[in-house]
Amino acid sequence: MLIYFDESYDQEHRYLILGALFNPHPKFLHREWLRVKQDFNFFGQNKKLLEIKYNYCTTRRRQELCCAGIDIFMKSTSYFRAIVVDQKIMDLERFGKKSEDKKIKMARAYKKFAELLLSHNTEEIYNGVLLTDELTRCNGDKFIEIMKQDFCVIGGRHCADEHKPTLKEITDIKSHLEDYHVNQINDILLGCIMNNLKPTNKEYKNNVRKYLIKKLDVKSLLPEYWDRYSKTFAEEHYPKFNIWYWRPGNNQKTSENSEVL
Repeated sequence: MLIYFDESYDQEHRYLILGALFNPHPKFLHREWLRVKQDFNFFGQNKKLLEIKYNYCTTRRRQELCCAGIDIFMKSTSYFRAIVVDQKIMDLERFGKKSEDKKIKMARAYKKFAELLLSHNTEEIYNGVLLTDELTRCNGDKFIEIMKQDFCVIGGRHCADEHKPTLKEITDIKSHLEDYHVNQINDILLGCIMNNLKPTNKEYKNNVRKYLIKKLDVKSLLPEYWDRYSKTFAEEHYPKFNIWYWRPGNNQKTSENSEVL
């Protein structure tokens, strides 16, 4: 299993969205995504395939490319999971001492939410590989090292098997490099969620979000739709794509006992 991991913020930093794109058969999505870009003649001056991200969806051609990425995602065996954190209801003081810098607390919270997303969706995964975008953590923290202790070490917090780790590798990637272009599909899916939460007047971005909703056969990507489902129900009826809108527990602590889907 190859897992791409990425993040999305709105300009005001109210919402933090973490997304994981799980790929049981990663070669298919990689091959088809490169083929689609070639068909769109999406090359730069150096004759290398260009990077496409949701924020770059500013023309009809780019809109069509993003929608084509959604199409091959839907055809693949890959599936997507996201956790959305409304920072207005998150008590950052629960992640450190009052005297600690806000950035340290935020890095700690970030790690915890990443841990929650991955641990809830890797219960039956062994020897997986996690590729995390180089921008998915605060500078100077030990995100990857801590995650390795939890997921890559037999006996770690999130390694249930006595003989195999949940993940055998966690590493940084740069999504503009051709080997890792699949993470751009992850970015498109994340962007659609943010677009629904933070409406825009950008026609092409809105069209991509509407296209995803239509392909998923859901009413929206908003909490009003997803909050009514339990985790078990969502995974059974929406195995391809589902969203966990995190809510704090009674004690405002971010734990496995916090309210989930």
